[in-house]
Amino acid sequence: MELNRKNYFSPEAEKLYLGSTSFKNFDKYHAGGCEAREVAKREGEWTDKVNPAFLLGNYLHSWSSGDLQEFIANTPELFKKDGTLLKQYAVGDTMINVFKNDLAMAQMREGQKEQIFTGEIANVPFKIQVDILNIEKGYFADIKTTKNIHEMYWNNETRERETFIEKYDYPLQFAIYAEILRQNLKMDKYLDCYILAVDKQEVPDHEIIYMDVDGFIKEKLEEVESKLPHIVAVRNGEIEPERCEECDYCRSTKKIVKPIHWLDLGA
Repeated sequence: MELNRKNYFSPEAEKLYLGSTSFKNFDKYHAGGCEAREVAKREGEWTDKVNPAFLLGNYLHSWSSGDLQEFIANTPELFKKDGTLLKQYAVGDTMINVFKNDLAMAQMREGQKEQIFTGEIANVPFKIQVDILNIEKGYFADIKTTKNIHEMYWNNETRERETFIEKYDYPLQFAIYAEILRQNLKMDKYLDCYILAVDKQEVPDHEIIYMDVDGFIKEKLEEVESKLPHIVAVRNGEIEPERCEECDYCRSTKKIVKPIHWLDLGA
């Protein structure tokens, strides 16, 4: 299957390749990961509802890649009759202006846009779509939107506060991207990587965030490799998928087996 922007996220492509997002969605140890939901999606039994935050991110990405008019034509539900964005998405144009008006952000966007590559990690096919690739200057970059760049989140597992980068485990995504790019570009080292972040405040803040490849890639690739045998077995139907009992899919298919004690609520 030859991947392109139109079929990259198609069910057919998802069956052939893992991506950083699908890996995390299958990984029960990642926040929001649910094996049962992902298997149901692969079998055509479940479709996730559209997340407004995802649409807003797509609006910004479509502008960056030069596909904004096509995005507008395909998502009329985001717009008023006069062609302007609905109130809940109106910050999208403000975010675009942030990229236009900051010279450093504009310069970091120089390069090839939305480039697709495939490769393997531990003999498992992976696909990546890189927002910005500048081989000449030796880096790739990913555009990220978030509620507030400097907001900290509580992690119940580590019992520590963390940034939005850690909350959504972007280091894992960047490690996969860096490795697949290294394979395709036939390099003996990894490209530098950056996050071009803009947030959704009424007056958006923005940052260029350097991701130190020596600080996380080896560890994250080892994590991916260690979890792949189980994830692949679940995807292939060799292991019964576990339910998270927290996502929309699990709630919609929940069957009561026995009563629970009232003191167990929230446990």
